[in-house]
Amino acid sequence: MNIGKLKEALPYYEKVMDKLTFKSDLHGLAAIQWSICQDSLSRSNEARLMYEKLQSHPNAQVNKKARQFVFSFQAMEMMKVTTSSPFYLKNTGYQNFFEAFVENKSNYPLKEAEIEEGSLSQVLPYIIFLVSPIFAILLIAIQKRI
Repeated sequence: MNIGKLKEALPYYEKVMDKLTFKSDLHGLAAIQWSICQDSLSRSNEARLMYEKLQSHPNAQVNKKARQFVFSFQAMEMMKVTTSSPFYLKNTGYQNFFEAFVENKSNYPLKEAEIEEGSLSQVLPYIIFLVSPIFAILLIAIQKRI
């Protein structure tokens, strides 16, 4: 899961959850990780159901995490942020970079040089505009001394 292979991690968490009782610490931790995977894979309904179940888990750490996640779902509802909301941006333009990072690829296009070149040409007129009154005052001061 830590290297981004969420779909591949799900069966392992499910296997742990199937073999252990609900009240065991390891089951609780596996269920939390399973829910995080589900949520990251845009399966928030399944994740939310598991978080709600885990709120009654005897392990304090699992219980606390589950309550935090349920609270975040409640906050999303209260603020009316859903997956169909215009404020919920599924693809923000950085998805390719995230995928390349997860897959250890380094062949994504870098456009930093173009951005620096473009920004310098945009900033230069403003710098001249801001500095020109100072030069005008210096020129007047030099002429009065002569």
